[in-house]
Amino acid sequence: MKLVPVAYIISAAIGYAVGHYLLEGAPAAYASILISYHLFLVYLVVTAEHEKGLSFPIGQALATHCAFLALLIALPYMRAHIPFFGLITWAIPGLAPFETKWLFSGKGKTMTTQEETPAPPPMAEADAGDHEAFRDYLRQPDRTFRKPGISVSEEFNLWLTDRAKKRAAAAAAVAQMQDGSAVSAVGVVAPPD
Repeated sequence: MKLVPVAYIISAAIGYAVGHYLLEGAPAAYASILISYHLFLVYLVVTAEHEKGLSFPIGQALATHCAFLALLIALPYMRAHIPFFGLITWAIPGLAPFETKWLFSGKGKTMTTQEETPAPPPMAEADAGDHEAFRDYLRQPDRTFRKPGISVSEEFNLWLTDRAKKRAAAAAAVAQMQDGSAVSAVGVVAPPD
């Protein structure tokens, strides 16, 4: 984006040249504004550092762009009332960055593939005790499984999966302790049943 000032000056100069040397009257004012604006807009969209794409559905994006153009076309109507109108045409491409960020940032449609979406954890079966423990968990100020954008049921699934893992680990530890207590007085481990 280091060439933005140069591209701005070039697009404004081309619009100014077309409007003042190739055309006369109202078409000159319209051409000057529309050509310089669109040249700079195209440059900004093509060289954008953000994700390229439309922020709105195509119909809404076209309607919004037409609203921008209506604003730009309204300016030449005021050329008789604005002193030094030729200098204002040099400032018109300065509106293009707003439209670029607004319409062409690609934030409206986020396409995700199946590989990007994480698979939900497998559901563990819950009983009444689990639901009561989860209600107690919800009363805590710092909930470990709370993440932005997930629902309470998804949080419950994460919590329940973690609880099932902890129960399985505790059962394995108890089983290991019971196997370790089967050591005889001479230090020989008895085989498990």
